[in-house]
Amino acid sequence: MKEKERFKNILITGTPGSGKTTLFNEIITNIRNVSSLKSCNITGFITKEIREKGIRVGFNIENFSGEKGILAHINNKEGPVVGKYKVNLLDLENIGIKTLKDALNSPDINLVAIDEIGKMEMFHPDFLDLIDKIISSSKILLATISYKNKELLQKLKERNDTYVLDLTYVPKDSMERKNAVQFIAKLVCSSIAN
Repeated sequence: MKEKERFKNILITGTPGSGKTTLFNEIITNIRNVSSLKSCNITGFITKEIREKGIRVGFNIENFSGEKGILAHINNKEGPVVGKYKVNLLDLENIGIKTLKDALNSPDINLVAIDEIGKMEMFHPDFLDLIDKIISSSKILLATISYKNKELLQKLKERNDTYVLDLTYVPKDSMERKNAVQFIAKLVCSSIAN
């Protein structure tokens, strides 16, 4: 990385099961533990699997303020279909979209963290527009992104303010992965400090 180069959009991608969410959570924990980052105000949302008897039946969505909902579930009666799940656009609107709009409108928020930019989220008509606005804003974006979203990934890789880490070929529990957590946390911290 060149000394004056500033990555304000940091994306983690990789095949399913490559550990994107685990790495994302480790980076957030690392950032929150840096005592010199008192000026770091984080918002965003995460998605988590819903499991019943060990079988994945859906996904929750939760913002950093603790508001929770169901992003998608096999028992949803309506909504766009992704595999065996139907997306709950109402909870996506009330939690995910609202959180992104609030982040854009708040001068205090300087880090927007999203797990994930994926197919389910893209069913909301405002989602990609909000992501574009965050990417072009002065706010830092830390996000996981589906490796299947090749068009958006390519568009973002072409930006000189965007760093993309592909975990597909980075073994779990490897030193390279541990170093990636430290490296990305430092990128975020240096961007916030500037």
